[in-house]
Amino acid sequence: MVTIKEVAKLAGVSMTTVSRAYNPKSVIKESTRQKIFSIAKDIGYAPNLSARGLVTNKKFVIGVFLSSIHTNMSTFLSDILSNIHDGLPDNYLLSVEGIDRITDFNQKVKNRFDGVIVVSQSTADDTFIYQLKDNHIPSVVILRPIDNDDIYNIYSDDETGILEEIKLIAENGHKSIGMIGGRPEFVASIKRRRAVETGCAINALSLEPAAIKMGDYSPESGQVLMEEILELPTDQRPTCIVCANDDMAVGAIRACYENNINVPNDISIIGFDNVDYSKISTPALTTVSNPIGLMSNMAIKKLISIINDETDNDNPQTSVVLQPKLIIRESLANIK
Repeated sequence: MVTIKEVAKLAGVSMTTVSRAYNPKSVIKESTRQKIFSIAKDIGYAPNLSARGLVTNKKFVIGVFLSSIHTNMSTFLSDILSNIHDGLPDNYLLSVEGIDRITDFNQKVKNRFDGVIVVSQSTADDTFIYQLKDNHIPSVVILRPIDNDDIYNIYSDDETGILEEIKLIAENGHKSIGMIGGRPEFVASIKRRRAVETGCAINALSLEPAAIKMGDYSPESGQVLMEEILELPTDQRPTCIVCANDDMAVGAIRACYENNINVPNDISIIGFDNVDYSKISTPALTTVSNPIGLMSNMAIKKLISIINDETDNDNPQTSVVLQPKLIIRESLANIK
């Protein structure tokens, strides 16, 4: 095994200097640091993170806590985890857990992570979030707003995205719509339903009560609930269904296919999130692009800067609101 002593000898520096090169907070010439990195790479040297952790009091582990980890995890959440992992520094590991499984904060969280990203969908997470704050664990909360200036927070303006969808539906001649919403305890579900109701009022659309269904964000729930909507008499069936995410929208499209209902000629279906497969579904899904790539990248960068005690005096804000984008494809018909 290649040792730090060999790197130091080839670089013409002390072993202490080699060790300092791998500590981002150490004062060392950048040319020396890069020389050490180059030699280490050439001879296959990797620093001992455990030993470094004893010196720097770091674990080199980032925790990502979701509101819940369940069998029907949405594609959206999987994409968030993938994006966070892609932005992770090479010397860190990622640990993923559900907040709903934390029964002992001190045992499972305290002193186990350098920092935590909370992918929060429910106000039930607040106790956990404030435990992180009270224990001075660096953290960033994404997906939903947190009313606390001491907690760094990044989320998307879901309401604007939904309002743009409803406006588009009205512009295409639709008069009545239905909705397949998400889990009722999730903040996004509440906000998106309220935005649908507001959008209908603004654009003089009818939101059919019998065609309002609440799912769990899975494709299976979208399919089952769409089948219930298709059982409505034709004169009571809305011409467009707004789904709270793309997974349920694809499930709804499947239900239509199995019942010989053409999308969008017989009924239109739109989603939310713009996950990767939405552009290759049949038909390609009209949806709203949720900026999860940017959100995830900002979250991991901010968390690492907090861990390294790097302040950004030019950008002191702790709450960042990202704007979604309407994506128009094939699943919404113009029926004017």
